[in-house]
Amino acid sequence: MEDARGKGARGREARGQGGEGYMRKTLVLSLDSGCWEYLDPLLAAGRMPNIARLIEQGARGVLESTMPPITPVAFSSFITGVNPGKHGVFDWSVRREDGERRMVNATTLKSAPFWTHLNREGVRVGLFNVPVTYPPRPLDGFIVPGIPVPRSARRFTYPTEALNRMEDRFGPYRVDVDRALLDKGIETYVQAWIEYEARQTEAAMMLTEAYEVDLLVFNYAALDRVNHFAPEMEYIERVLVNTDVQIGRWMEQYPEANFVLMSDHGSRRVRAAFLLGPWLVQHGYAAYGECSLDISPCETNFALSRYLRARGMWGMKERFVRGLLRLLLWGAPAPLRRRFWEAAYRSAPDALGYRFTERLDWARTKIFATSNSGPLLINTGLGNGRGPVGPEEYEAVREALIRDLLAVRDPQGRPIFSRVYRREEIYRGPALAGGPDVVADHYDSDCDIVVDNKPGLFCFVDRLNRFGDHTRRGILVVSGPDFVRRPSSDLVQTSILDLPATLLHLYGTPVPQQWDGQVLRDLLVPSLAERETIRADAVALEAEAPDEGYSVDEEAQVIEHLQDLGYL
Repeated sequence: MEDARGKGARGREARGQGGEGYMRKTLVLSLDSGCWEYLDPLLAAGRMPNIARLIEQGARGVLESTMPPITPVAFSSFITGVNPGKHGVFDWSVRREDGERRMVNATTLKSAPFWTHLNREGVRVGLFNVPVTYPPRPLDGFIVPGIPVPRSARRFTYPTEALNRMEDRFGPYRVDVDRALLDKGIETYVQAWIEYEARQTEAAMMLTEAYEVDLLVFNYAALDRVNHFAPEMEYIERVLVNTDVQIGRWMEQYPEANFVLMSDHGSRRVRAAFLLGPWLVQHGYAAYGECSLDISPCETNFALSRYLRARGMWGMKERFVRGLLRLLLWGAPAPLRRRFWEAAYRSAPDALGYRFTERLDWARTKIFATSNSGPLLINTGLGNGRGPVGPEEYEAVREALIRDLLAVRDPQGRPIFSRVYRREEIYRGPALAGGPDVVADHYDSDCDIVVDNKPGLFCFVDRLNRFGDHTRRGILVVSGPDFVRRPSSDLVQTSILDLPATLLHLYGTPVPQQWDGQVLRDLLVPSLAERETIRADAVALEAEAPDEGYSVDEEAQVIEHLQDLGYL
């Protein structure tokens, strides 16, 4: 059995209990997509009494997210304390030196996570449902990772016995609620999330006690998922009220603990989607070639689901037919599979429109996007020689793209993109060259961005069944013996990069000089605010084998999951 105490145990014992060596428990509870625009009306109505009590006894603020404000980028910055130009995660996938793209996982990070520094000082850390922590690296504590995790993974916790402990008591555990439940209606999907987060809270409490952690980071993801898929606010309010109940359980269990309530980004409702793929084609930045219908076995399930739903088949019937067709296609010769998909494409071309990048004629494509998040790449070469944009044309193409994107208007005549950034304007560090060339900020508009190859440039959200997106304005609440009390109307402006530095300072742990965030001294009690911050060099990461995070099949599963959530 793996030693859950890990390498930091001796340091922990050396510090002892009580006096300067005493380590107060700190609970960092993340509301994925949390924003004051959603929380404030519920707080005013008395429907979130536990968060209200934390605010009353502490302080609150706006937590600025990354650009783009999406889960892998924001959580990677929280985990490492540095901006994407240093940790190397700019989107759901990363571009390798050979031009190939691989999906992000914990091995992608080029900077050590903040708990590595805490462990060295004897602080034991637990992580539950925190994104970008799979595959889990050994630590003094435990990890139950959040997305992205391949659905076939079985040894996905650290230590591996943590999963056994959970499943022995609570039954089989899976990462995330199955989006297929939406086929039964939004009510079923929301109720599944409410029950899921209650079980997650129980499991996390059990592991927190079993591994005697000093600092726990727990991510509640229901708000994010329901915001994307719920057509009305009442469903969002229900999951928020439930999350408040779960937070109350932590407050009752650990009344003397420090609490940090955060979100990786904020939320907003959207009315329409801007179809970026067709726009790039219409403006001469991209060109279509022959549609590739060589669909891999691992992608078959997602493609079949899109095809059958486009033909009006839903629920149990759709799942039964999809399962039957999947079995038949997996065992069929390649020519027969291709004939099937050619017929499917003729009868429902919109169903396979998500294969935007696979339809591109790369010799004539200057600009492309690999997700619905805003990063855009200039095709200077994809590992197979020079692309259509040479070094002498690069800046001219980039400037033209920025100018054209800023000119885009929604159906009401309002700008979709408030800013379009050059990568060097928002990122800095040794990983900068691996980032996108341009990042388009649409996160203040009423429009979502979709790369799908659909007719036209706009479509209403009910056609996509995707009703909400993100903003850069997250939430922060701090409360407990080590934090000051401030009026709730006094919203402190902070960055997600400030949190890891503040957590290390809280425990008297040296803060790496290379980190980009600042210690939030204004939120700490005087004895901690006045204490000098110890600076240190960053911890070197152990070398990883190339692409160690996923096998080919596992990566296909991750892609399917993220496509199902509408992220790719």
